[in-house]
Amino acid sequence: MFVPKSRIADFDEGVFKGIILKQNITAGLAIVYPTNKSKWDDNMSAVTPNEEIFYVVSLLRTTGFDKLEEFQIQNQQILQFCKDVGIGMKQYLPQMKTHEEWVEQFGHKWEVFEKRKAQFDPNKILSPGQGIFN
Repeated sequence: MFVPKSRIADFDEGVFKGIILKQNITAGLAIVYPTNKSKWDDNMSAVTPNEEIFYVVSLLRTTGFDKLEEFQIQNQQILQFCKDVGIGMKQYLPQMKTHEEWVEQFGHKWEVFEKRKAQFDPNKILSPGQGIFN
């Protein structure tokens, strides 16, 4: 996920200390590194926070299937926390459930994304199961 620089301390307090450490089900690595928005091509479909500097946060989990459900629940708690406190983070590889969630994820890029879909996939045969387009 991409976390705006202005909110990384809130993310640290709420996610790393408030969710992950308290639940103590970690198994793997957390990678956090800053990047500049200017290094990203705005023509890509990836959506970044609306700040020049943001952090790429990756939770790389290594475990068996026995903890899969716990990690999925924890992931949802992390996403919900970010939404509840208005962190403005963006997911790199999102798994949205509704069309409205996709529109929110793409934000200001939605219109361009929609136009490109119409141009390059007018019959809407690519990615029908993701629910991006109605």
